[in-house]
Amino acid sequence: MAQVLLLQNWLCGLSYLLAFLSMYLVRVPQEEQMMIDTFGEQYQEYATRTGRVIPKFWQ
Repeated sequence: MAQVLLLQNWLCGLSYLLAFLSMYLVRVPQEEQMMIDTFGEQYQEYATRTGRVIPKFWQ
C-alpha cells in the first residue's frame, strides 16, 4: 500500500492498487479453503480470533 502512495504517477498507483485487489480477492478465498480442508475446526477457531488484513487486538 505504501508503494501506491509513494508513486508520483497516480494512474500507475491506481492500476497497481486495482491489480493487487483483484489478485487478493481471487487468491485469499482459495487459501482459506485450503486451510479449512487441512486444519478444519482449529483453523476456523483461529480465523474467528484474528483479523484478515487488520489484526484484531481485542477479543
